[in-house]
Amino acid sequence: MPLFGWGSSDKKTPKEEIRPIPGRQVYCRICNADHMFSRAWRRVSPMVKCPCCGMEFPKPEEVYKRFQPICPKCEEPLEQPGFDYGICDGCGSKYEITEGCKPGLLPNYKQRQEMNKYGKIWSPYW
Repeated sequence: MPLFGWGSSDKKTPKEEIRPIPGRQVYCRICNADHMFSRAWRRVSPMVKCPCCGMEFPKPEEVYKRFQPICPKCEEPLEQPGFDYGICDGCGSKYEITEGCKPGLLPNYKQRQEMNKYGKIWSPYW
């Protein structure tokens, strides 16, 4: 056993950390209206597991080298540390929220399938 906890040989996987933030009124382009985003959070550390397929990333820094990191298996867009995220109370779509800018949609699996079918501009009216 190491003295005072120094030099531990067991490597633990890094813990994902998020902090809740107050909900806010944001424009949802899927609903085409301003909606309350009551579920909102700030990502503090990189994601170590994909929320869609459950794949664990042994080296998250490799995944986060890209401009917009995505899961190598299912292409789910991953949240980046230091950014705010929220889920629309109207339709359940997830957005990256930046103060003073339009929110950026992080498409879920169904939305990504429709975007691949119809093109990158997604609309619920197809």
